Amino acid sequence: MAPADNWKRALPNDSFWEDQKAGMEEAHVAPLNDLVLALGAAKGGVRLPFAAPWHGGIHAPALMVLNDAGEPREETTFMCIRNPDRAADRQRHLMTEFNIAPGDLCHWNGYPWPRAEPKRPLTPEQSLEGGRALLQVMELMVNLKILLLLGRMAQDAADAVLPELCSAYPELQIVRSLHPLGAKRTVDRNEQKRVWANIATQIRQTGQ
Repeated sequence: MAPADNWKRALPNDSFWEDQKAGMEEAHVAPLNDLVLALGAAKGGVRLPFAAPWHGGIHAPALMVLNDAGEPREETTFMCIRNPDRAADRQRHLMTEFNIAPGDLCHWNGYPWPRAEPKRPLTPEQSLEGGRALLQVMELMVNLKILLLLGRMAQDAADAVLPELCSAYPELQIVRSLHPLGAKRTVDRNEQKRVWANIATQIRQTGQ
């Protein structure tokens, strides 16, 4: 049985999503959502998921980077752990277990645009595009202390701009770990929990 979590899934017709839409211009997420629109326009007007006001936005101490925006279809409107999918479920379980609050995290994707074949690795060109977009997000953050690179695509995007990233943020804590759904074996899950326990400790230290 999966562990309990503090926040239930929000299905597509849940009023929670109406609250998120109403708050898209709040100060802590408006700069991120402006960037989302600009990145979508740069690719011909494709739709990217927005930053959810329920999370910490530009004030969060931790930027959590996952893979990509999935396939190009109407599916996920917001980057949020209350999305009705297995990856969000696993994130909620880990956050509950280690007492991490939604406001502690800002979400992003290593390649923020939808891809026709999201299960394929990023090409070098896509990694560089994703890395440049990641740097734009990081420039918006006002309290960034921890960069969480969860999964190969997130890590490839960061690695594509790593010299510039490290030069601009020399004191940043960079954490590399599995994608939330990447822990298939018991040993992987134990390592995943060890990493998230350390993330929780670092977040608490940033608030002291």
